[in-house]
Amino acid sequence: MKLDANGLKALHEREGLRLKPYLDTRGIPTIAMGNTFYLDGKKVTMKDRALTQKEAAELGNTVANQFASKVDKLIKATVNQNQFNALVSLAYNIGITAFTNSTVLRKVNANPNDAKIQNAFMMWTKNPELIGRRKSEVKQYFQL
Repeated sequence: MKLDANGLKALHEREGLRLKPYLDTRGIPTIAMGNTFYLDGKKVTMKDRALTQKEAAELGNTVANQFASKVDKLIKATVNQNQFNALVSLAYNIGITAFTNSTVLRKVNANPNDAKIQNAFMMWTKNPELIGRRKSEVKQYFQL
């Protein structure tokens, strides 16, 4: 599966789009849609130039599609588009390694319609500012 337009739009809304480097909640230099690396593998630094709107969107979209490809390989169950979009959003935010080892993925692969998946999403709220994001992802996941 791939992210569809709705999934990409929701991810953009959750991540935001910043043209200048900034420090994320963990103090890591970040740019565009929460990106800590550029497409060439170079780490973002606070001394980097601002991106154009087009460059930032291209970086965010490319990385989002890379995550979608990785998530697609990890999902063994049949999921609908909204479920896939929400899972990509989670993976994009927590990282592919954390997603690979997550209760969310384990529960999805066991039964993608298990109501307890909501609780598994909400386990990823160490930072209180993530609660709204997780609720949004859960709503998207269980949307028909």
